[in-house]
This record gives sequence, structure tokens and C-alpha cells, in this order.
Amino acid sequence: MHRLGRYLDAPDEWLPSLNRANGSARQQRTERSVACIQLLRASLKYLDLLTMRVGVPSTGGGMQNLTLPFLAGQAGLDQRRAERAMRDLQKAGLTSVRPRCERGDDGNYRGLAAIKYVPPALFGAFGLAKWLRHERSKAALRQQRRAAADVKQRWRDARDERERARGQLWLAGLKNGVAERVDRSRSGRTGTSCGKVVDAKAEFERQIQIRAGQIKQANPSLDHETCFRLARQQLAPPRR
Repeated sequence: MHRLGRYLDAPDEWLPSLNRANGSARQQRTERSVACIQLLRASLKYLDLLTMRVGVPSTGGGMQNLTLPFLAGQAGLDQRRAERAMRDLQKAGLTSVRPRCERGDDGNYRGLAAIKYVPPALFGAFGLAKWLRHERSKAALRQQRRAAADVKQRWRDARDERERARGQLWLAGLKNGVAERVDRSRSGRTGTSCGKVVDAKAEFERQIQIRAGQIKQANPSLDHETCFRLARQQLAPPRR
């Protein structure tokens, strides 16, 4: 973006195709040159080095294309001047544009923000071809790392979801099984002091198992032995 300013001082030396984009043998007018450079700088500001596409990355690995009015605002140009500058850049091979449209429910077509690209040759014209290759390699490596991290995170989320589901089923099974055992112990020992003691112990064990299930559900990575140990520590009566 900084080196583009050299074109204003020596147009034919740096970007001769842009200098002759108006189809005239005369040098491009200063205000027209400034408009082209400003619009090109605005495009470079939102350039994705990996694809050489002008836009903003969106979720899911896509790209949100930018409209010409948006780029004109970034370049400090009005609409008409930005349109002329874009035509000059396209004629000079410094920007390629692929129009897009979509069909609405009424059957009519509606224009969308066009896909815009900047050629790698632009960097080479200012002695930055090697730097561009290096930075694009780094960008590709970053994308690979992000993709690998996303896959790993999705795997972790799926594993945690499975563990939570298993914990819920385990907790439900504990509640149902322990309740049946407590009912049987109560029916066989009602009316006796021994039965009351057994009922208290059975109820305490029931609470421990329920609490262990809750701990497992909240922390799927913990094993069952650790869950029961923590449950006993939390439910143990205080020492007098």
C-alpha cells in the first residue's frame, strides 16, 4: 500500500498498463491516478492473501464480498469517481471482477456484491513477489492450523456430549435402582430400631450415588471412583 505511491511520481516506470488505461497516449491525469491508487489501497486493506480475494472472512470459512460503494467510502471517493477508477484498474489488469446475482421469490434477479481479486503480479511490479509467496505460505499454514483446531474442538464437543448423556443415563439408573433397594429394605424392617439404622445407611448411600451421578454429569472427564470419593467427601457429616 505504501509503495503504490511511487506510481504517482513515475507512472510509466511502475504501472504502465494503468497509465495507458484511458486509451490515450497522454499520461493519466493526476486526480484520476490518485483515485485509482486510493481504490487499490482500499482493496489491499481487505485482501485475503491466501485467495487474493477482496473481502471479509465469515463464519464457516466463507468470504463476504465488498461492494464498490463500500470500497469508495474506504478510499474517500465519491461513487462516480470510484466507478471510473474501477474501470481503469480492470483495463490495466490490476483488479478482476466477477459479477454475481441471485433469483428472488418473484422470479426477478437481484445483483449482489461482485467478487473482486487482486493479481499477485501487482506485488511483483513493486519488488514484493518473494515477500508475497512467503506471506501466502504462512497464511496457508495458519488456515491449516485453524482447520485442525476446529476439527479437534468438534471432536471434544462430541465426546463431552456423549459423556454427559451417559452420565444422565447412569444417574437415572442409580436413582431407580437405589430407590427399589431402599423400598425393599424398608418393607422388611419397619418398626424396628435396626430397620431405622439400615434405612438411614441405605438413604445415605442413595444420596452418595445420586451426588456422584451429578458430579459425573457436570464433569464428564472424571472417572466413577473419583466421583464417588468426591460425593462422600461432600456428604460426610461434620465431625463433632
